[in-house]
Amino acid sequence: MKISESLLLALCLVSPWASSEIFKCSDGKGKDKYQNFPCAIDSIGSKATAAPPKEVVASAVMQAAERKQPEPGMKMNDVRATWGAPKSTDVFEGTEIWYYEMPAGNFLGVRFDRTGTVQSAGEVQKVPDSGD
Repeated sequence: MKISESLLLALCLVSPWASSEIFKCSDGKGKDKYQNFPCAIDSIGSKATAAPPKEVVASAVMQAAERKQPEPGMKMNDVRATWGAPKSTDVFEGTEIWYYEMPAGNFLGVRFDRTGTVQSAGEVQKVPDSGD
């Protein structure tokens, strides 16, 4: 019996350190939410403020450099398989232009003819407003 009493006493002494505060807050829509920090701090919809680690940035630059550059004669499917979906597109005088974001902040513009074949590709300063 002494072991169980000692165990009960030990649990009673340890339990205050295992507690925490829970705050009941109301969001903008009137719904209750529970969080472990004061209501004045809103975590919903907040964005990270810390810059990504240098290794992540360097990795993204290296991956972009390793991708096969679009060349005249390539098809849309080949470009999409290598570069993914374009950030923006534009259609101008029967040609379609796809824009991809580059690590330096510029964009890669890939111009396709009406058959979906690359006519030209090159770095551009800014993506024109295309109404997407």
